[in-house]
Formats: sequence, structure tokens, C-alpha cells
Amino acid sequence: MLFDLIRAVPVALLVGLVPGYFWARVLAATDDLAERLAYAIALSVTLVPAVALIFSSISGTGVTPVISLVSITLVFFAGLAARLAFGTAKGPAGPVAPLPPAPGVVTLAPLCLALLLALGTFFGLVGGWAMIPAAVLVVVSGVLYRISLRRGDGTEERPEERREDASPALVYGLLSAALVLALARGYLGPIFNGWPFPRGVDRYEHAIMTTMMAEGGSTESFMLYPPGFHALSAMISNLSGLEPMALFPALAPALLALMSLSSYALAARLWGRPAGVAAAFLSGPVLGGAYLHFAEARYPNFVGEQVIIIVAVAALIGMYANPTVRAGLLLAVLGSSAVFYHQISGYVMAVLLAVVALFFLPYLLLRHRGTGLALLGSLALLFVMAAAFAWDTYDLPDLVAGLFGDSAETGRGGEAVAMAIGTKPANHPTYLLVTITAPVLWLGLLGAMMLAPRRSDGTAARLAHLTLIVWAALLFVGSQTSYSGFPDRFDRDLGAPLALLAAPVLVLLLGAAPRLVPSRAALAVTLAAALLSAGLLVVQTTRNLEEAAGPSERPKDRPATPEVAAAGAWLEENNEGGSIVATPYLDYVPSRGMLAMGGYTEMQSYDYARILRARDLPPFGRGPLLDSLWLLKHPTGEKTRRIMQENDVRYVIFHKRYPGISWLPYAQQKDLYEVAYQNESVVIFEPRDA
Repeated sequence: MLFDLIRAVPVALLVGLVPGYFWARVLAATDDLAERLAYAIALSVTLVPAVALIFSSISGTGVTPVISLVSITLVFFAGLAARLAFGTAKGPAGPVAPLPPAPGVVTLAPLCLALLLALGTFFGLVGGWAMIPAAVLVVVSGVLYRISLRRGDGTEERPEERREDASPALVYGLLSAALVLALARGYLGPIFNGWPFPRGVDRYEHAIMTTMMAEGGSTESFMLYPPGFHALSAMISNLSGLEPMALFPALAPALLALMSLSSYALAARLWGRPAGVAAAFLSGPVLGGAYLHFAEARYPNFVGEQVIIIVAVAALIGMYANPTVRAGLLLAVLGSSAVFYHQISGYVMAVLLAVVALFFLPYLLLRHRGTGLALLGSLALLFVMAAAFAWDTYDLPDLVAGLFGDSAETGRGGEAVAMAIGTKPANHPTYLLVTITAPVLWLGLLGAMMLAPRRSDGTAARLAHLTLIVWAALLFVGSQTSYSGFPDRFDRDLGAPLALLAAPVLVLLLGAAPRLVPSRAALAVTLAAALLSAGLLVVQTTRNLEEAAGPSERPKDRPATPEVAAAGAWLEENNEGGSIVATPYLDYVPSRGMLAMGGYTEMQSYDYARILRARDLPPFGRGPLLDSLWLLKHPTGEKTRRIMQENDVRYVIFHKRYPGISWLPYAQQKDLYEVAYQNESVVIFEPRDA
């Protein structure tokens, strides 16, 4: 484990941080080192894989070690040249918006009751039904807060009197603690439950596509996936010498800390460093949905939706306050890169920016022409770059022709959308307590109400707050309807904007000063709200760490059984090319697991019900999947011989107890097949004429 980390971490920094550092200095107007590092990482993981894919396409090879080194060098020195030629970006020194006024005792009383119900639900004292009165109490608290602002009642401190008094040492110390907790949450599980295999069933498909990217420069024949993550993984794998199945457990757990850093960057830019620290604690260590992405090995989802979009929204907010050419370039690059990493992140980014373009941009063009024109130019460039990223992956020419022309064909992109819409039901609303967790859900809901725009706020602050609220609202709507195509992804991603909306509320509750409280009763309510918020945060983080240190809840997300792992190792040792066919599952390990462990890329096999469901099918459609099932059930016959010859099948692998598919018919054909390997669970047949 330690040796893998020593090999992987320096290379990951070389690929995913160093090349973007000078670009961050040139494009991002900030003096905050942590914020700059977040931008540097986002720029690196966008620019370096994009350049590598261009070289790969020109050379007709995969993302090789030479291409990896050339891409890193080119991006790094181009950034250095830009830094020397144009200098660092300049902008406002302070945050975009002040913290909202501190809530008074009338606001805090119903909030305390809601937090008490949340703690009761957490410890099992009350059932999930308590979510309804808790939500009502939080909404009542928000309404009372807005009423108090209109009346001018309470003891709220005026924004212009508030100053950020936290020292940089304290801020970075607390931020470091948040990052350590996020790292612990990620690494405890793999360390105690099966290193070197990472968690998550999707690890197998990403290992296969990383290998395909390194060897051929494309994953088109395997799955419809944007190339960003697999190009990045291929580069790190090439330069570290670690196979993808060893690389992921070494680096994937660090994604949770990367989310905390990205959340810090956005919240610090918007409200100041204390809010940034609060956002860092509320995201990586606390959020449930982000951890589920990691625990199920949905790495491109995580990078696209929990890192790229957060930093892109930070760039958009920076554009409201500092509409320069550099800020516009930063927004264009980061906003378009959401398409480069995952379908859902591109989808969410597109819808959010559509709202910005339809409602915010006209207002800016009418009232603040300079800002509006700068934003218009940035969005236009973003659209062009996003189209370039999506051109080949989603077959944009055929998609556009099918949507606006006479052709009924919409290409791979249209087919993927059609097979997803309406095919997955939404989770029950109470599931939000799992994917978001109580402290983020309730404080985030209150934050959305507290941050609703006020006349006293500046234009940049109002637009920034509206952007976060719209982002959260879009994800909530998507999480509650099957017509979004991916309601389960949306309810997990909803935690990201809610954690950001909760950050200023947490700062106000924990930082309430006695001088703001007019009476002992008010002081008692204020302290109760602070203690309940802190207590809920602590117990949630503690439980998260305990659960992270245990085995995965879903058996298919756990490491492969020793028998299946041994069969995979045998396949890797005896891999001389060609393809294999395996039963759809082997002790919860999908057939893709055997492909990944053995170093193969085809043939895939699904169970018949999943083929009929027609959701998330590979680009080649049902035909090859049905061929795999035929081959597993029919050891002889002309069709079997044709399938084996066309696909160069070298081995046929069975789980001995797989329901509905027996390995005995193959064992009976001793003149056609020999047993190449077997153990208690797995048997591998080799055609004698292979």
C-alpha cells in the first residue's frame, strides 16, 4: 500500500496540479493559496488530458508515456510563458458578498427544535416521519428571519461592520483538519477491508477504459463516456507504472479531500475564508452523496460533479464581481470541462448556464453593460469549447441533424438520452437524509432562505446567491422525477450546493458573539443553536468515519472473493490477446470484473433482463450481448463457432453457481474444450482450436 502511494502521489501531482499552477496565477484573481490550488487542479485536469488526446489523435496511438510527458511539459511551459508575459490576475481583495445578518432569537427558536428532531432521527429516537416537521420548522425559521430583516428587528450586526478576524494560521489549520478528515473517510475502508482493491463495482469498467485509452486512445467501442477521466488516469498509470486496478485504490480516496478544497474555494471567494472552512467541513467529511460516488467507484461522476462544477461556479461568481477577459477565459475553460468528464456534469452545467443566459444575462446587459458583454463573450466561448469536447463522444453532427432535420437518426448521444429518460424511478424524499445528511440538509435549506436576494446586496452578491439557489433547485427537481434520466445521481449531487448554502449559516451560528445578544434568554437560545449545530455535525462526521472503516454495504462494491480474484490473476498471467466471455456475475463481481482483472476489453455479458431493460447499453447495442449469452448456453453448433471466430474468444469463464447458466455442458464437450483453470467457485474453459 505504502509503495503504491509513493509511486502514485508524486505522479498525480505532476499531472493534476503542477501544469495548471501558472495558469491559475494568470486567470484566477486570488491571493489565497488554497483557492489557487483548487483552480490549478481544475485547470490541470482539463488542459493536460485535452492536449494528450489531441496528440493521440494526430499520432494514431493511445495516450502513451511519451505523449503524457509532452502534454504535461507543453501545458506547464505555456502557463509559465503566459505568467511572464501577462503577469498575475488582479481583482477585488475581499469576498464577493458579506455574510448575511446574524439570525435573532425568534429565528433560532424553531431552528433549535428542528435540530433536536434531526438528532432524534439520527439516534433512532424518532422515525423518518420527523423529516416533515423538521422541514416545516426550518422553513418557519427562514420566514421569520426574512420578516425580521424587513422590520429591522433583532440584534443583527450590519454587514459593513463585520470584518473577517480569523488569522490565516487558524484558517489553514482548520482547513487542514477538514482535509485530513476527508482523507481519513476515503482511505479507512480500503486499508481495513481489502487493499489493493478499491471499493465500488464501477472500478472494473473504469480500469478497462483506462487501459483502452492508454493502448488505443479511445473507449468508443466499450461505453459511451467522455474521455477526460480515462485519459487522465491513463497518463498517471503510464508514468507511475501502476495498473489501473492498483492505481485507483491509491488515489481515488483523495477525491473526497479534493471536493473539500473545491468547496472552500467557492465559499471563500463568495463570503470569506471562515465560510470556506465551514464548506470544507460540510462537504468531504459530512456529505453522504459524495461518499456514495466514491464508494461505488463512480470516479468520472465525482470529478465532474463534485469538483469541476463547484470550481466552475466559483469562476462564474468571480465573473459577476470582476468581469475581465481573464475571468471570462477561466469560466469558459472550467465550465466547458464539465462535458469532458461526465454526461451528468455536462447536463447540469448546461441547464444552469441556460438559466444564467436566459434570466441573468439580459438583466446585466440592460443594467450593467460591461459585465453583461463580458459574460456573453465568456458563455459564447464556453459553448464552442463544450461543443468541441462533446463533438465525437456524443456524435453531435448526427444528434443535431436528427433533432432539427428530417433524419430520425440522432447518433450515439441521442440514443443514450432516449434509453435513459423515464427508466429509473426517483428515490423517496427521506433518502435525502442519506445522500445529503441532516446537518447539510437543514442548514442548507435555511441558508437558501437567508441568502435570498435583498435590495441592500450588491448586484454581484445577489446574482451569486441566486446562482447557488438555482443550482440546488435544479438538482432537487431532477432528483424527484424519472424524466431527468438519472434521479439517483441528482439527489447525490444536490449535497454540493446545499453544503455551500449551509456554510455561512454554520459560521453565523458558531461565531455568534455575546455582544449581539440582548438578554440571557436570547443568549441561551443562541448557544443552544450553536451547540446543536456543532453536535449534529460532530456525530454525523463520527458515524461517517465509522461506516467508512467498515465493509461496503453492497456486496458488489466489496473486493472480489479470493476465488474470483485468483481466476482473474490466472487470466492476466495467461493473456495472449483475443477476448473472453464470462457469466454476467461471479460472486457479485460483474463480467467486466473478469475483463479488468484479466486485462481484456471484450466480450461484455449482461443478464437477459438487463438487456431487455435497454438502459446504459454499450454503444454496439444488444447484438454482442446476446451473442455472449448464446455462447455461454450453447457450447456447440454453427452459431457458436461463428461467434467464437468473429470475436477471437480464447476463454469461456463460468461461476459454478450462477443461476440459469450451467458450466456442465462445456465440461461434457471434452473434445472441444479443456479445463484450463478451476477452483471452488470458478471454472475456465479453453477451446482446443483456439
